[in-house]
Amino acid sequence: MKTLSSSNKSRLKQYSAVAGALVAQGNVNAQVVATDLNPDVVVDSLHAPYALDFNNDANPELTFFVQHVNGSSSTQGVQFTYDGAIAGVQMTPGMSLIGAAGTGSSSSSFQISALNSGDPISAAGNFGTSSYGALGADILVDAGPLGQIPIQQGNFLNQSHKFLGGKLVAGANTYYGWVELSVNANASQITIHGYGYQSTSNAQILAGEGANSGLENIALSDKVTIIGTPDHVSINVTPDVIGSKVSFVSMSGQEVSSSILTDVNNTLSFDNLSTGIYQVLVETKTEKTTQRVYVK
Repeated sequence: MKTLSSSNKSRLKQYSAVAGALVAQGNVNAQVVATDLNPDVVVDSLHAPYALDFNNDANPELTFFVQHVNGSSSTQGVQFTYDGAIAGVQMTPGMSLIGAAGTGSSSSSFQISALNSGDPISAAGNFGTSSYGALGADILVDAGPLGQIPIQQGNFLNQSHKFLGGKLVAGANTYYGWVELSVNANASQITIHGYGYQSTSNAQILAGEGANSGLENIALSDKVTIIGTPDHVSINVTPDVIGSKVSFVSMSGQEVSSSILTDVNNTLSFDNLSTGIYQVLVETKTEKTTQRVYVK
């Protein structure tokens, strides 16, 4: 597979790096500048890469792209063909993203982390040094008599509303920021929902911080969607509701189980519940909302 990796790397380098910096805004207090992309930006192989400019200074810091890859090659005398897609990001010089060293067959690569809302982005993060990285890759290798080998890699593959954590070193200063992304199951599409950065140098930012402007005036019942099936319940929430408590309450008013919402999309199993009707209760520090579900 080294030949395939080299080919992909060569193609990815065709997307030129762009210069830019996250700059301080002259505010002595830590300030997060967040942008909600409305509508969301969709990137696929049919369109040009999307250059993201945090502070609208005409110098983008990140370039997102999707590339369809296919061809044929050989390794150790074995002929094979490959076909699939790579969803990736290219970074300007000085820009880097949080991640970790790969494992197994990818142990030599740096895997970009998919952060949850509220995760810290600061000097304590493990930032890579590569100028580009894969968010997700879905490639099918056909080795003829040896069979087909699916390659699915990348922490953003088939993930919704996760966050890139980034930093940019500009002279003696360092700035931290985030980008909220979704990548579909076959790496053929990236959806960019929004982004934000800390305009004060060397100050920590949380993933998604500053993105919830205006949500404080919306009722909790409008921020939570509860959908029950015979064996589980799906609870979808706005980012500001992440970290709230969710409980199953019997019709007699007894709390039978509880947990914490850890993402915008949550699935809770009915495995430990007896057949019957329950109230699903979601509560923040100031509000509550409920919906009845039937457990088979």
